[in-house]
Amino acid sequence: MSSSLITRVITAVVALPILICSIVFLPQFNHLAFAIIVIAANSIGTWELHNNILKKKIDVPFTGYLGILLPVVELLNNYTLNIPGLVAFVLAALLGFAFLVEVLHGAKDNFFGSIERISATCLTLCYPSLFMVYAIRLCFLFKGPNLILVFLAIVFGSDSMAYFSGMLFGKNNKGFVKCSPNKSIAGFIGGTFGISIIMTVLLVIFPGMLNISPLKMFIIAFPTAIFGTFGDLFESMLKRSAGVKDAGVVIPGRGGMLDCIDSLSIAIPIFTMIYELLV
Repeated sequence: MSSSLITRVITAVVALPILICSIVFLPQFNHLAFAIIVIAANSIGTWELHNNILKKKIDVPFTGYLGILLPVVELLNNYTLNIPGLVAFVLAALLGFAFLVEVLHGAKDNFFGSIERISATCLTLCYPSLFMVYAIRLCFLFKGPNLILVFLAIVFGSDSMAYFSGMLFGKNNKGFVKCSPNKSIAGFIGGTFGISIIMTVLLVIFPGMLNISPLKMFIIAFPTAIFGTFGDLFESMLKRSAGVKDAGVVIPGRGGMLDCIDSLSIAIPIFTMIYELLV
């Protein structure tokens, strides 16, 4: 076993119990402890995207950092404000402010440079912050702890099953995506279908886990696993474009925080929206 794999295992052994305890054993104030972990992870991930990836190629202005406010706004809105569409309003205001900063301080003689900076700012405002808003939202839904644990099981389980499926059956079908050449078709199929079937069977065995039918569990798990893979590939594309291996160094054996939440951040809106549509 390689030293990097050992480090990853040790990190998981330490981090997962803390995460699970924040979900299961600290339910006070609609799981405020978990919400704080989400906000902290999102803030670090946004900083990594801004400084360690985008700034390798583009002079991104400071306005991209302001996306970290979105999960905080969602948390406050669920606690006290209860204003429909507040996060969308704040995001629109931040985008408007970003455009204003570019108009006032951007290079006046470089059209394509302005387009690059505005695009990078919009990306940093929305990713991962806008997606992590849905992690906060899960805390306030019925059976919130169970939903969070099921979501994590789907994404992490899909990743693990994809790894082993690819290792066993993917030697001759790798390279179907250029940004992550080690990904295989067998791994993708094994991960998405495998975890969807397992979660469906688990719901049959433990029907009180969520207030949905096994069929609805499959309908939720399958696209969630697919978009979790898309999240991983999207961050790989960003890193490859910037010429960096990892988004950061804060997580031993994993790299940066963004390397840990890439799949989660893209998958969680799909999980939350489909669940709310079906219940």
